[in-house]
Amino acid sequence: MRYPTPSSTKPSESSRATRHPSRSPKANAAPSKGIHARKHVLKTSKTRGASHYDPKPPCITVHGLPGYTGGLLPPDVVDPRPPALPLDGFECIRTLGDGAYGHVLLVRVRDQPNLGKLARPGSLFAVKVLSKERTKITHQKYPADTHAERMHLSALPWSPWVNGVIGVFKDELNLYLMLEFIPSGCFYDVIQTRGPFDAATARFYFANIVSGLYFLRGEGIIHRDLKPANILVRSDGYLAIADFGYARLDKIDNGPITDWLMIGTPLYMAPETLCYQHMTGFSVDWWAAGVTLYEMLTKRTPFFGTDENKIYKRVSSGKYKWPKGLRVSASLKSIVAGLLTTTAEDRLGIKGSVLDHPWLDNIDFDKLDAGNYMAPWIPEAPAPTQTWLNKGLPPPHHIPGLKICLPAVHREWDDRLPRKQLPNVADQLCTAGRMAQK
Repeated sequence: MRYPTPSSTKPSESSRATRHPSRSPKANAAPSKGIHARKHVLKTSKTRGASHYDPKPPCITVHGLPGYTGGLLPPDVVDPRPPALPLDGFECIRTLGDGAYGHVLLVRVRDQPNLGKLARPGSLFAVKVLSKERTKITHQKYPADTHAERMHLSALPWSPWVNGVIGVFKDELNLYLMLEFIPSGCFYDVIQTRGPFDAATARFYFANIVSGLYFLRGEGIIHRDLKPANILVRSDGYLAIADFGYARLDKIDNGPITDWLMIGTPLYMAPETLCYQHMTGFSVDWWAAGVTLYEMLTKRTPFFGTDENKIYKRVSSGKYKWPKGLRVSASLKSIVAGLLTTTAEDRLGIKGSVLDHPWLDNIDFDKLDAGNYMAPWIPEAPAPTQTWLNKGLPPPHHIPGLKICLPAVHREWDDRLPRKQLPNVADQLCTAGRMAQK
């Protein structure tokens, strides 16, 4: 069994007390938002560097046991922690969706004897199933993208702004990436069903995205595919960034410039990813954040086109219009214009801090990090273990290392009958008119 390295237990500047200043003895200090962001980036970067390159890690105490060095306990000390659950300690109860690299399943901790005190039977997690065969084929074409999500998420400390990884498993056919289960769906669905938002609602959600991006920036990670569909809504209404399949480390594995061309989703791609422009790394995420903010307010993207070529031309030009009749304040127009600047070096977030913009003056980011704001909308998602299955469970031989729990009869997925089509109102009116004439 592998034990955590001292970097995961060593006290650092990005500790819980720092993330929640209200619980810290230094809570009375009130630095400006810009200073807060810069300190977060500098302290986190310094901590990560020290934890990886310190040749002689100090002797610290873990679970009350002294002498923990080099990631291993002394041979005469028994580890008090229960062993980690194996893959067969979980059971698949639902299919959540299908992605480019495999299935996403909902799994539950099995109720079995000899479970540790920390194990909670019935706990739910999301699992990405990555086929080894498909992964090999993808690795030949895109070697940097094959294990990007697993590598970057495994190195991240826990944060409420990121859909974190729980563990990684494998069997003879697949790799299994276990993540936090966030049952309330993606932010794109919220925009489509509840949007467009007013300025106050958009400000709250955008502040969530900004906090997530600054956290990733402090860890040196560039998402490169930020969009509402890759942002999940937690049960408390706050947002969490997910899907790190295209992520890169800043200034470490940026690779050649060709590795950054045409990466992402066309409607949210920055101009520098469409041509040989100087790359600044984090600028692509700030551009996508600006597109998302515009979409919150208008329920459409600023550079929409009927085909990809038209989208690319509009993105390269950087020209967009606000809908007629929409009242938008000058400060809101200013922050959107700053984020949608076509030159990467001049974009807000690269040139100047997003947190210092006047449109965000009403947001206390320390209070936001502590979760002390009431979200504009609290999801009321039904329990996934009680609802009807809208997708079939995978065959057992496709996931040999994972148990499958069949649902009750009334919850089984059934595709024998075609989906009911809603009647066309216009056809009904025409039929009624003909009947009236007769």
